[in-house]
Amino acid sequence: MKTNEMILFSFSLRSILKMTFTLLAVIILAGCQPRWNIDNPYAEVDWSSHGRYKANFHTHTTRSDGRMNPQTVVDKYHELGYQILAITDHNEVTYPWTGFEEMEASTGSYQRLENGQLEETEIRYLNRNPNDMGIIAIESNELSRHHHMGSYFNDHNGTVTEEESLDATAAKNGLVMFNHPGRYTSSNQEKYTTGWYTNLLERYSHIIGVEIYNQGDRYPNDRVLYDDILSHMMPSRKVWAYSNDDMHHSSTLGRNWNVMILPELSEDWVRKGMEEGRSYFVYSPGGHKANQLPEIHQISVDHRKGTIGLNVTGFDSIRWISAGKIIHRGPELSLDEQAGIENYVRAEIFGPGNTVTGTQPFGIRQSAK
Repeated sequence: MKTNEMILFSFSLRSILKMTFTLLAVIILAGCQPRWNIDNPYAEVDWSSHGRYKANFHTHTTRSDGRMNPQTVVDKYHELGYQILAITDHNEVTYPWTGFEEMEASTGSYQRLENGQLEETEIRYLNRNPNDMGIIAIESNELSRHHHMGSYFNDHNGTVTEEESLDATAAKNGLVMFNHPGRYTSSNQEKYTTGWYTNLLERYSHIIGVEIYNQGDRYPNDRVLYDDILSHMMPSRKVWAYSNDDMHHSSTLGRNWNVMILPELSEDWVRKGMEEGRSYFVYSPGGHKANQLPEIHQISVDHRKGTIGLNVTGFDSIRWISAGKIIHRGPELSLDEQAGIENYVRAEIFGPGNTVTGTQPFGIRQSAK
């Protein structure tokens, strides 16, 4: 073989080998690429070191239509081990706790005292120091002159329309959640459609969530609406789920709560946890006297395999929900093996006594092939 032919042959062989190796690399790399993009609200949670803090974000006192004075309410939640508490009197900011003694009860509370309808023998307010009690007290109230909304980390109250309240709370850097929406979707179906909620959620980024359990489970339609919202908005717009007492008297205290999973207990981290969905919710029909509740020890997400796994103890059953329907049962969900997944999945974990522990929703996107 002539020298030029040998050089040409050697060059061609090298080119063929290079293209072959490149093609193999592309095939191998493609095989390693995740088929699913899973938006995991717990991605930044260190399950081994972060604390779990019990929270209630919907609470009333005699400042509005509650049956107990503010210090009594605070003491009762403290006794049950709550470390985050928002007093949300109707259009009244019952904050700071160190200023309770300077506040006035509502006119209706004095009338209820005369009629023997309070759980107090007198209306007398005493200060409480949340720092001494190890509680994060959130400045808050329930905006109630329209669809009820929990308003947090600001002192706005009293506006007439939802848009006015949302504009005002946004201007004060507050956060908002929709309270017991099932009340409104049942009573006025023509106005309170899924589109009504998604429109506001698209326009106001500081609406962080929806109550899906309220005062026990008064409005199961809360969850019907919530799943419909998620189907329309996830994964691009996150909407978190909450379970709140909506406490007015002792019989409605301590059945609903949220567990915030945070690196430290501080107001800044509570706010960040609410914004990012670093929590799970609990509904215990028997309150704190119920049997041992399911406990989430860890949540693992494998994007390449398309799996979400729950490490949970004390449960009877686990079900996964997407598009408002049960798509799977068991502690691990494989996206490849399930039909009917639309934009999100969330898990509900059932324990003794009909207790429910629920995760935040995971946004689901299928990678382009």
